[in-house]
Amino acid sequence: MNMQPAIDRRVRQYGIHGTKDTTAQILAGDPAWGYLLGRLLKDGVLSKAQHDAGNRYSEDMATYFGLTGVPFPSAKALNMFAVRGSSGDDDEERGKRAAKARNRMVELRDLLLACGDINTGRRVLHTVNAVCVEDIDHLRTLNSPMKAWLVSGLNSLSRFYEGT
Repeated sequence: MNMQPAIDRRVRQYGIHGTKDTTAQILAGDPAWGYLLGRLLKDGVLSKAQHDAGNRYSEDMATYFGLTGVPFPSAKALNMFAVRGSSGDDDEERGKRAAKARNRMVELRDLLLACGDINTGRRVLHTVNAVCVEDIDHLRTLNSPMKAWLVSGLNSLSRFYEGT
């Protein structure tokens, strides 16, 4: 597949400049430029540990949505109001995986809600979901409170994932 149009768009849209040793096109080929969490890492807003925790969180949430039939909460989804049903051939193992994914989602949600008081926790949860799960691009220019909520949530997730 030819990636050149996407790479050229990244160079223009994100203002990627080459260095003495590397062209802008080579730098723009880095997969991190393809999603908000990666761009925040490239911008220096997040540390590698925070970025990795956000990636793991998004993987856990994608697993939850995929196994439980809950629609993925993204405007980029084809039909975000359609709840997928079962094909009827689900086995016991899939049910166990779905229950495990649901328990993990609840554990992660509670962890993020515990960041500060209840109002702060809700803001942390919302901001982490908007960046890591929904990939809302205009959040690349986070204001100070939202940046603090994102960093707080990702730090909590990082500590959680280090212990697992």
